[in-house]
Amino acid sequence: MTEPHKLTDLVPVEVLTEVNTAIAALEIQGPAITEALRQLERATTMAWKAMHMLGVTDEEWELVKRDIGIERGWEAAYQLVSTLDLPNLQPSADVTADGQ
Repeated sequence: MTEPHKLTDLVPVEVLTEVNTAIAALEIQGPAITEALRQLERATTMAWKAMHMLGVTDEEWELVKRDIGIERGWEAAYQLVSTLDLPNLQPSADVTADGQ
């Protein structure tokens, strides 16, 4: 009697390579990105509190955010997230083997 195949052996090598590359990038870069987002959040909060104590208007706060880069930082963060089209772990039934 022959040994049954592991189902993972049926996954194309290209797919395994893509998964492993994605995991490696996330494991390497993910912590740095997470820390950068935490720093941006803390800096935003501290800047807002400082401006709030001075009684700046909402319009002035918008200028401060733009001038010191907070706005740019959050735009970069939102751009990163908006590019994600997170799949369900279960693909839809109309996905074919070639990904179409």
